[in-house]
Amino acid sequence: MEFRQELETGTFKMIGNTESSLKIKEVAEKCRLVKTENGVKVELAYTGPNASKYMQYVEKHKEELTKYLMNPDEADLYEWMEISHQNPTTLKKHEKEQLILYVNFDPDTRLVQTGIADDNVTMKLGSPLMEVNIDQLTRDQFKLQIFNMLLLADEIAVLMGNADLRKMSNIQIVKTYLTEIYDKYHENP
Repeated sequence: MEFRQELETGTFKMIGNTESSLKIKEVAEKCRLVKTENGVKVELAYTGPNASKYMQYVEKHKEELTKYLMNPDEADLYEWMEISHQNPTTLKKHEKEQLILYVNFDPDTRLVQTGIADDNVTMKLGSPLMEVNIDQLTRDQFKLQIFNMLLLADEIAVLMGNADLRKMSNIQIVKTYLTEIYDKYHENP
């Protein structure tokens, strides 16, 4: 369970009730887009266990689900926003910040983690862009992860309107650095 401290009262409010334990991806798998006179609408095509929970999610997140279903290539962006508790409005607040892409590698756990950080290398915006164990991936799988991570960073930068972060998501250095980590530390299991 997750809690968020309320600024005015200082009390903790639970976030993550049963409804929010659903993820956009699993709900979208049970939905379809239906053309109507006014455009398209999301229709839940599921009648199994916890159908009411899915229905509540669809009612509350119609706009996100519609965008998700219309743009399946942006699925990672919607999932990242959900995990990070971000939305287009909260992301826009970071438009003028000096943000960078950072890479963290822990030789003990073998985890490579990337994220968006400020100049102090403090992770911003909640959750990592990529978190993988290099020993569990082939070189090609790792390169695909890097590519997907850079695409996600670019999509976030576009939503923010942050031109500097957008430049960072295209830099060759990140790709080169991550590839060097893989080549130097990868151990075949």
